[in-house]
Amino acid sequence: MTLKKKILIITTPSFKKEWKKEIIKISKNNKIIFIGDSKEEILKNVKRSNAMIGCPRYIFKNSNFDHFKHLDWIHAGGAGIESYLSEQFSKSSIIFTNGKIIQGPEVADHALGLILSFTRNLYQISKNKDLSKFDRPIELKGKKILIIGLGGIGINIAERLRAFGAIIDAISNDLTPFLSFINELYLTNNLNEIAKNYDVIVCAAPLTKKTKYSLDYNFFKKMKKKSIFINISRGEIVNTKDLLKNNIYLKFRGIGLDVTDPEPLKKNNVLNKASNVFITPHVAGPSDNNRQRSFELIKENIRRYLKNDNLINVVNKEKEY
Repeated sequence: MTLKKKILIITTPSFKKEWKKEIIKISKNNKIIFIGDSKEEILKNVKRSNAMIGCPRYIFKNSNFDHFKHLDWIHAGGAGIESYLSEQFSKSSIIFTNGKIIQGPEVADHALGLILSFTRNLYQISKNKDLSKFDRPIELKGKKILIIGLGGIGINIAERLRAFGAIIDAISNDLTPFLSFINELYLTNNLNEIAKNYDVIVCAAPLTKKTKYSLDYNFFKKMKKKSIFINISRGEIVNTKDLLKNNIYLKFRGIGLDVTDPEPLKKNNVLNKASNVFITPHVAGPSDNNRQRSFELIKENIRRYLKNDNLINVVNKEKEY
């Protein structure tokens, strides 16, 4: 006889009533507990749950882990999960799933928007700058582009840029499918050796112990003059202070950052005022479809969990993504 399971779902105002009905429908005789984002309510209800969906980052710390250690499964809605991976949780047998892959389309669109703002001088035009002081717009056709991180976001970026006629190389920590729009795949992190070859470099890598501050002064020094650098991943992958070292940021045609370290930057930070730097406030993730995709993932994994099937989007806690 299959034991009944209890799933704790932490909701936000955007969690639709019809979604609750759909989840209850597929849960059959199992118990679904819906609560709001309240630390007190979470810690109270998690004790009688087998799984937890939507746990906020602020509550998931080593000091609170005793409340969660009995769970079978935890799901985080976002793709970035570095703040969840406490030592105790990483060593536990709890299955951890997240929103990786499903955020690919909107973040890729944002990355492309940042790139085009520099190739077509859109950013300068929007600031009413004297265009005679800037280089002519450039085409992406034939330009060499490197994507750091070839997961759900990186693949979507590569696909879009290939449609512009760019030549796409990528760095990945894993062997990926052989994609027609990827020219060269590097499996080793020889980034500083190859950075000089590219007109555009886009960071789409997860934040891990290995990638933290990996894009530093030595990397930016190796990059081609008048190239473009984009980061739509995590601010702490880039050593932001190093962009200011010896005014190296001035060598770039453009630097597009949706994420920074710290976040946000102080108002008096030079990068906030630089004419070749476009900073957006960590807004690459939202879209008109991303919440629905997130719900469909949750719903599918609930089905699988209740049938004791393998879950999808499982995080490798050792790799940190």
